[in-house]
Amino acid sequence: MLNGNDYLKEVQKFTTSQYWSTGVRITAGVMVPTLIFAENDWLIAGLPFLWGALFASLTDAPGPIHHRRNGLLASTALNAFTALVTLLLREHQALLLIEVTVLGFLYSLLGVYGARAGAVGTLALIILLLNLVPGHVPQDSFFVAALIAAGGIWYTLFSLLLYRLRPYRLAEQAIGEMLIAVADFIRARGALYKDGADVRRSFTLVMEEQIKVMKSQDQTRELLFKTRQFVMDASPKSRSLMMIFLDAVDLFEHSISSYQDYGELHKNLDGTGLLNKFYGAILQVAAAMEYIGITIQRGATVRRELDLVSITGTLQDALREYQQSTVDPQVQTSLHALEKTLFNIQNIVNRLHRLVMYTRLQVEINKTDTGKESDRAIVGHPIDWQTFRENLTLQSNDFRHAVRLTLAILVGFSVSAFLSLQHTYWVLLTIVTILKPVYTVSRKRNAQRLLGTLGGAIVATGILFVIRGNTALLVIMILCMLVSYSLLRLNYFGFVLFLTIYIVITFHFLYPVDLNTLVKERMLDTVIGSVIAAIASRYVLPTWGRQEIDKNMREMLLANEAFFTATWQFLLNPTSSRSAYKTARQEALVNLTNLSDNFQRILAEPKTLDQSTHIHQFVIANHMLTGHITSLATDKAFNVTVNRQELEGLARAIESELEHAARLSEKKNKYDLEVEAVAHNPVMANQALNPLSIIYSLVRDIRQITEKVNREN
Repeated sequence: MLNGNDYLKEVQKFTTSQYWSTGVRITAGVMVPTLIFAENDWLIAGLPFLWGALFASLTDAPGPIHHRRNGLLASTALNAFTALVTLLLREHQALLLIEVTVLGFLYSLLGVYGARAGAVGTLALIILLLNLVPGHVPQDSFFVAALIAAGGIWYTLFSLLLYRLRPYRLAEQAIGEMLIAVADFIRARGALYKDGADVRRSFTLVMEEQIKVMKSQDQTRELLFKTRQFVMDASPKSRSLMMIFLDAVDLFEHSISSYQDYGELHKNLDGTGLLNKFYGAILQVAAAMEYIGITIQRGATVRRELDLVSITGTLQDALREYQQSTVDPQVQTSLHALEKTLFNIQNIVNRLHRLVMYTRLQVEINKTDTGKESDRAIVGHPIDWQTFRENLTLQSNDFRHAVRLTLAILVGFSVSAFLSLQHTYWVLLTIVTILKPVYTVSRKRNAQRLLGTLGGAIVATGILFVIRGNTALLVIMILCMLVSYSLLRLNYFGFVLFLTIYIVITFHFLYPVDLNTLVKERMLDTVIGSVIAAIASRYVLPTWGRQEIDKNMREMLLANEAFFTATWQFLLNPTSSRSAYKTARQEALVNLTNLSDNFQRILAEPKTLDQSTHIHQFVIANHMLTGHITSLATDKAFNVTVNRQELEGLARAIESELEHAARLSEKKNKYDLEVEAVAHNPVMANQALNPLSIIYSLVRDIRQITEKVNREN
């Protein structure tokens, strides 16, 4: 249970985050002209201007400034064009349906160019839907389109001005958020050492936290390496932020290197108090990292000294004392595993101290230190016809989503017309905001949309029943708008809850009607839209995670094979192969995250195949394998020059097992690996405690699991 300090810390994390800043920026960008219009009785006439500002602002996701600028300009142009065409065709139902079909499909397919382009398409589609109903906006069509364009241009200039005033703010927030995510990951890893830990459940939590870290890391990498100011700028501030990011990435990738056989660890050491000491120490390290992350997120310098050296010293003494008091070989093996964990903790502590120095600008940084990593591959989304054409196939998830969404919109429009619903666009907006390319996301959003709308309607009714003063209602409306848009990319249920309150109060100001009628219409339209979205996501060209899992498994096996090969070459020649090693390590982590993410989706899908148990074993085994491969490069006790010939034979056997497992996952050839495995058993027997032997055992298990999954398919 959270205490007062924990609640204060959570509030601080949220109010200093990029999510809160985004909410403040959107709210200010929309409310400033709103208040000006209201003061001059232009509010109704100026609604298109406010739409233009709002729908442009919702595409203003964190990222490189030139991406944000281009996205805002594209959104402004597309919104104005869409509004103009819709208003001109609104009285011609046949042409209007053609427009909805064509533009609905095209805008839904813009997601092939990335999340920002997808948001631009979605918001343009919403502009289309808002203008479907005749008489909703009384002005001339060209004037309305001009106002929408003016609103978008106003917000674009406003956003760019804020960036110029504080150019480092977004980078500080992104890096701070990433450090907080890494701290949560380390905290989840620490739970594996707690006495009596549920290893399976803890591993699931570790996978979830790793996915969050990788997403945050990718966003921060794009922000830094695609912003000229950070790559080329020689200022101490920009270099310091770059080095904090690079060290944090390295810290995270090294933190996965202490995977153990946790079942054996608990079997041998539960009840001794030793595991709980490690658990407590890991929690303290995670808390220190979280503190650094929050401080950087605030844009401040870390002033407090970290008292972490004594923690590692206490662990070392406890470990040495227990090693001297036991002679059981199995216990000694577990203690040896804890030595690796201790080394990893010490490495993290050292890096945390260096991060503190970076925030104080007390570390000399060469330009080459920050520039050498900027060439690492960052996946881009070029806006070209070739990409669009390649996705015009049922094999493309984006194409299937576009077809699904377009059909759902047409059905929603027809149902609304048949039932003579007053707010047709509420039904259609519900469909557009719920339906996503992945079934599990759509299902989750559907439930959150219904609950959020119901909760928001109840709260809004209570507010309007109790509070009569317009000033108080205006303040509440602005606060709800601020909170809702702050939660947009963080918590969809919270976003819908506060958005509903904000919308109901807004309608109360604009079109005073019977409150009960308004709330009932809102709920009815939401339910209709949710039902249509649920049916479409389930039965219209659904995209299942289990259809992608074979590809994820194969890519994971190939990535771990490449990672092991690069690590082995790095051990043989540390100076010449370090770059290849780091790149392979990053690729392995990316594929591990993709595999874990897809597996989490599979668990939420209907009629999940029985093979999910074996896939879960595959995921956990690859987590352990990636960790053991990472630890090879940092294990000082491992000497490749001793018995090098046998070790090289074992290394080749590991590569062979991974290669054969990858071929099995393709389901094109079925290899008999028994001969290959037996041939290397003598080497394994002679190297029973060798790290390579542990890796060989893991890859052999992975190959066997792959065979089982292959047979079940």
